[in-house]
Amino acid sequence: MPEAENLACWKCHERAGVAVCVSCGAPQPPPPSPDPFAVLGLTPRFFLDPTLVDEAYKRLTRKLHPDRFSGKAAVERRMSLQWTAILNDARRVLRDPDRRARWLATGSAEVRERGGPRLDTPFLQQMFTWREEEEEDPGVIAPRAQALAASIRAELDALFRAWEAGQGELSLVEDRLARLKYLDGFAVVPPQKE
Repeated sequence: MPEAENLACWKCHERAGVAVCVSCGAPQPPPPSPDPFAVLGLTPRFFLDPTLVDEAYKRLTRKLHPDRFSGKAAVERRMSLQWTAILNDARRVLRDPDRRARWLATGSAEVRERGGPRLDTPFLQQMFTWREEEEEDPGVIAPRAQALAASIRAELDALFRAWEAGQGELSLVEDRLARLKYLDGFAVVPPQKE
């Protein structure tokens, strides 16, 4: 997102803030493709304290809440509603470690419908075998799935530590998140039959 000093307010033409004009308080047009980190004014990073996300969200929500613009022009009310949706989405993305990881790696918090990671054959065969074992004995795979998921999460942590230290890249993140998605179905132990 552009820096505040480079923007002019659409209403008063003075130097504006990114979301709200510092001169007249009018909401500014939201960006067409908002970056959740930029929206909340946070540095892009994986290891992010959720309280920082909440504090930034609350600070901006107080400035942009639709109730503040209820008596204003329709354009201001509309921009306030648009910003509210953007702030809510940014908060959801940054509070969820998997969506935050995906955003940092790909620029999108959502799983791609097409062209996503292609998981290797041995992993997919293992998932197929585990599915068969799970059908025969529900819950038998949960401990193995939980251990593999923990190993993948540790690998993701290591990838992001290296990246944040300027010593790595994030090309494997989407693959690891896809593997975790497969493991989600196994990791929950079904209730015992009586």
